[in-house]
Amino acid sequence: QSTNILSGMFGNGNGFGITYMPLHTLGLTVGGIQTKPGIVNGEIVPRDYLSLTIAFDHDTVDGAPAARFTKDLVRIMEEGSLMEENEEDEQAKAE
Repeated sequence: QSTNILSGMFGNGNGFGITYMPLHTLGLTVGGIQTKPGIVNGEIVPRDYLSLTIAFDHDTVDGAPAARFTKDLVRIMEEGSLMEENEEDEQAKAE
């Protein structure tokens, strides 16, 4: 099971999750989106950053798989690859 907390709707900034999660393996807190400087093609440009906090129950999940999951989640979100697949599926359904 997981606990999801959406605190970004209250403005920019970080979210604060609940650390005590009985019977939950994963806690995910979605914070706000902030514009910060980022590097794109070697230049500093304004970029939007989403604040996420992930908490794992280490009685259930070992640190190595949790780190791999987190790394994969970041990669998927940065690439937006799942969004492209969903858009293609929606276009195919519309035809």
